[in-house]
Amino acid sequence: MAKDDIVPDEVPTDDLAARVREGLRAVDDPDLGTDVLESGLVTDVSAEGGAVRIAADLAGFDEPTAEDVTEAMRRRALSTPGVERATVEGESTGAADDDIDGAAGVDTVIAVASAKGGVGKTTVSTQLARALAADPDRDVGIFDADLYGPNVPELLDLEGPVSANADGDAEPIEAGDLTAMSVGLIANDEPLAWRGAMAHEAVSELFEDTAWGDLDTLVIDLPPGTGDIVLTALQSLPIDGAVLVSTPHPTSVGDTSRSATLFEENGVPLLGTVVNMRGFSCECGREHDLFPETDIEAELDQPVLCEFPFDERVRDFDDVPPEARELAGAVDERLEAVGDLSVPDHALDLRGLPKRIRHEQATEEFRATEPGETFYLINDHDPSPLANELVSAVDREGAPGDAFAEYQVRRQAPDEWVMAVAR
Repeated sequence: MAKDDIVPDEVPTDDLAARVREGLRAVDDPDLGTDVLESGLVTDVSAEGGAVRIAADLAGFDEPTAEDVTEAMRRRALSTPGVERATVEGESTGAADDDIDGAAGVDTVIAVASAKGGVGKTTVSTQLARALAADPDRDVGIFDADLYGPNVPELLDLEGPVSANADGDAEPIEAGDLTAMSVGLIANDEPLAWRGAMAHEAVSELFEDTAWGDLDTLVIDLPPGTGDIVLTALQSLPIDGAVLVSTPHPTSVGDTSRSATLFEENGVPLLGTVVNMRGFSCECGREHDLFPETDIEAELDQPVLCEFPFDERVRDFDDVPPEARELAGAVDERLEAVGDLSVPDHALDLRGLPKRIRHEQATEEFRATEPGETFYLINDHDPSPLANELVSAVDREGAPGDAFAEYQVRRQAPDEWVMAVAR
């Protein structure tokens, strides 16, 4: 046995990573013919204990080729003395072509949506933005993404057209303490007939090409329903949380439940529901309900953030109604509760890897997770389908369903989903 083949019980991490790097020189880049280190295909090699991680740029390879070169690198790493596990992590290729970049300088984005029109969504959106902006230390904007019914300019008494700055970006209009942008300020009350790709392009350009400046919070007033524009926003905009608006009517609550499912399926955290038009007070001082009594929290399985009465003062934009201030406080509390998952450095990054490799490496790493530990992975799309595979991968005492106690998926960015599984 050669001297180099003699490995102590504990191989220093740096030495183990160096050994793996050297071994990878025997793996060829299928495009360039040179080894994967010389070609730059391998961008990093790290080791912790006996676990080795290889970061690789697999962009440009078709799936079969990417699988072959990934397997070759894993086998080579596993043949290195001292290596117990080896995973290959693809580098993120960034957002897909139809993804919308985040607005520069905006910290938190809150979407306000409704399952149908006529429930007071834009009123709630605008009053929420005004209530948040009442904090003198908070810079707040409102983005009216309702292309077919842009009512924010009317509520805030704004007029267009907007102007462009020196960089060609649209300058939002100041509305008291708010910074506002709406397609209604561009269209000058002309009828709009955008649909499909045209609507997507309109949302994309208006969001990206507005000079928002440094905002703490941006409230987005989405169109009602679950159409193309709403779906584009959920899949592409960097939404930190969503507020749904519903009346107490059972039909409205049922539609809102289906709308909530769409948000959840697209990884957008739901902050809760605003119940609008709960009831009204007559001149005699008695309270009257407008709709049948419904247990909205139970029906939607999410908190009711605030209830707005059927009262003209809710649409009073000279002052912020107390319900809106209550809503702003509840939204802040919920944002803190559903904040981004804290992702450790050792999280398994599957972005850019072929599907089969993703599944194999996820189950292999999960098997190696000790009871009581949390397994993290990062993917460029919803990793929820992997959950069942992870359960099946750990069959302890014939009870795979007991493999983990907690399972969370969070969409951190348009092309970044995080799954945390507590064993």
